[in-house]
Amino acid sequence: MERRLIVGYQSAVDYWRATRVASPDKDDSEFGSKVIGALPLSSAEQVARAMNLCCAEEPLDVVCPTRSDRRNSKRVVNHLWKGPLTRDRTLALGNGIEVCRMPAVFSQLATDLDEVSLAQIADEMAGNYVIDLGEEEGMVGDLAPLVTISELRGYAESARALNVRGAARACRALDLALPNSNSPRETDISIFMMQPRVQGGVDLRGFEMNVPIKLPASLAEKLNKKVIIPDFTWPNGTILEYDSKREHFSPEERARDELKRRAYQAVGMDCLTLTKGILRNNNEVDLFFAELERSLGLRRRAPNDRMLESRKLLRARLFGKEVKADS
Repeated sequence: MERRLIVGYQSAVDYWRATRVASPDKDDSEFGSKVIGALPLSSAEQVARAMNLCCAEEPLDVVCPTRSDRRNSKRVVNHLWKGPLTRDRTLALGNGIEVCRMPAVFSQLATDLDEVSLAQIADEMAGNYVIDLGEEEGMVGDLAPLVTISELRGYAESARALNVRGAARACRALDLALPNSNSPRETDISIFMMQPRVQGGVDLRGFEMNVPIKLPASLAEKLNKKVIIPDFTWPNGTILEYDSKREHFSPEERARDELKRRAYQAVGMDCLTLTKGILRNNNEVDLFFAELERSLGLRRRAPNDRMLESRKLLRARLFGKEVKADS
């Protein structure tokens, strides 16, 4: 009987990303007859086979339920994992090789990553895209979600009940995660809006991402469309659209957007447009999200200096080095 090899952590992320973009079949020729024959693979062959199946770079992240499951190989990083690891938590790939399903992987990653990085992964796996640095845009879109936020939370809460290291952080990270993101930039905007103000965010929760809205007849006629799918929508009718093609607004663009905004407001909705240029400038970020607060009908104290400094740091982390508005 072949020894059980369980792939987890970042190597499992590599597997699930490759699976979502329907990666080509891997070449089994280097493993010879032992891949398809009756003889079990040696430990070294099993590790090589797992790396090939998972499209994972060396070293391979291997999950060890007990210390005796560790692999003595320079090509492997052994991770002792005390979280739930029943057979339904993994996917069998053959030859004794299994890969952890995403709920377990997410909590495993929480032993090293912080809440923001974890929320980015949660939004990706529960969203409609996958990170692929080989693509020009760094992603592949129009995909079905791999997992739900509730599935990630269910496992994290089970692991937390067992006092598994990282599980509490995984649960906190999921407070920043939402389904239906269409891109890494939408994910980062979502995290920025959900993060509490004391931690650098703007704390404008309550929105949904990419949910279809049927327009009133009068507005549908003006916009020549019956249904819209805004990037972000709040229950009061406020809509936020991210325009990735714009840096800044020209006077003509501002005029067009203002006409569209008035059309929305006439039926009790309000549409704001966010651009790359706004996200790359601290002052413009502050002004834009203050306007969004007004659209949402929020009245609260202006952020203090400490909040604003934290916001600058989070903005830079998510959207890059600041570019002055007149640059």
